[in-house]
Amino acid sequence: MPLRFDQTTTRRRFVQFLAASSLLTSVRAPALAQSTSASPRPPDPMVCAPRELTNLIADPKEALDVFDFEPVARKNVPPAHFGYMVTGIDDEVTLRANREGFLKFQLRPRRLVDVGTIDMTVQIFGAKYDSPIVIAPTGSNRAFHPDGEVAVSNGARVGNHLQILSSGATTSIEDVIAARGAPIWFQVYARKWEVTEALVMRAERAGSAVGTNGRTHVIEVGHRTRSEIGVKVAAIRQNARRLATTSASGAV
Repeated sequence: MPLRFDQTTTRRRFVQFLAASSLLTSVRAPALAQSTSASPRPPDPMVCAPRELTNLIADPKEALDVFDFEPVARKNVPPAHFGYMVTGIDDEVTLRANREGFLKFQLRPRRLVDVGTIDMTVQIFGAKYDSPIVIAPTGSNRAFHPDGEVAVSNGARVGNHLQILSSGATTSIEDVIAARGAPIWFQVYARKWEVTEALVMRAERAGSAVGTNGRTHVIEVGHRTRSEIGVKVAAIRQNARRLATTSASGAV
């Protein structure tokens, strides 16, 4: 399918690229950068979405970044589902902080450098992945696609990415590992001890090598005894209580 380009948008992005170039920066051309600045960004949750929300991409290959998919989802997904997907907690403080934090990281162009033998592989707990790109845990995948987490696993398998299954998944960990064709990580939050233990032990039986609470602790569950896992989970529960106490004290 041929790509569709809007001349105005394409030209603006190209001039913005030139304005941010080190070539223009070296000759001190701030006026150009100011004159080509984009219109004010729309409010959350589309903080980083394309400026022209009516000109949506029609094919994934047209996307310049992941935020190009957000307005497409808003158009095609029921409002309640879209709100669940894109919003954060409270007044979106963490959502804005995350997006603003990522703006501090930029790709540094390097010219005349041989990129024919770049190695992006990484080893984590003895497992080798093709890149450090990790698929973080997200819940209720089947609310947005009938294949749910299995579709995510298929993508993770193609790129050999580390996948972390949410404790709020809508597909069993056994089916996800089968689709991935390799062990995955499992996100588990400390609940009632019997429930937490059952979740961790089931993940281990399914072949999950690592469990994480998604914040501060990682448990390597492979080849561990029930008592060893119990000690680790107890530490997570204790740390969760400490964080809750600290947060409550700071809020007073």
